[in-house]
Amino acid sequence: MEYYILLSPFVIGTILGLINNPSIENNVDKFQNLLSTRKEKITPYSGKMNRFLIRPFLWFALKIKEWTNDIAHPGFKSGLRVSLYLYLIELFLYLFITLTMLIIILVVVGVILWILGKILASASDTETTYKYRKTFYKKDNDLTDHVGLRGNKIYSGTNWFNEELKGRVDNDGNIYSGTNWLSEEKIGRIDKDGNIFQGTNYFNESKVGRIDEDGNIHKGSNWFNEEKTGRIDDDGNVYKGNNWFNEEKEGRTGI
Repeated sequence: MEYYILLSPFVIGTILGLINNPSIENNVDKFQNLLSTRKEKITPYSGKMNRFLIRPFLWFALKIKEWTNDIAHPGFKSGLRVSLYLYLIELFLYLFITLTMLIIILVVVGVILWILGKILASASDTETTYKYRKTFYKKDNDLTDHVGLRGNKIYSGTNWFNEELKGRVDNDGNIYSGTNWLSEEKIGRIDKDGNIFQGTNYFNESKVGRIDEDGNIHKGSNWFNEEKTGRIDDDGNVYKGNNWFNEEKEGRTGI
């Protein structure tokens, strides 16, 4: 394919030169006059396209006319000019396509680097936040304050229209079932580390699960037999399920 592109201007110019038809010479002269007129029109403009592409092309094209003026044979002169014009067009098209591809590559690389920078910055922020939270929970802070349990009521339901009050957690972490103060009864408690105990007092209670610092709810009495059964988000919404794909909202905590 490259050979055809390189040889075609030479072949076309040779054929036109051998034909040696006055009409060919007239058309070439008209084309050159058009180039001269075009050069005069764009001279006042200083755009980048004119400056770096159109003006250089017209300059070389008009130079071809000057370089070939002394050739006596009209057919050979016209054929040579046509060949040189075609080679000039091929050269500038190649340069234009190459520069365009280079600009596109630079833009794509820039976008990729920008996205990577955003991802790395986000990861850095997440790591910083995580370290802060880990440090925060090492102090004497109450984990259940973070997950939105203490001092809040517990509702079941997927939305405001079908939810119903099931119980509450007081400011000391005690869990009560019931819809009001008259019908409620204590069924367990949550300590400041997020451990969940079932029972009405310290003597008959047993650990049944825990809530970690991310709001994940685990069922089990220790690390070896526990399993994730749900989570509580930052807004107090309670979800049932062991991952994001199979979880579904089953209630919320709030006032």
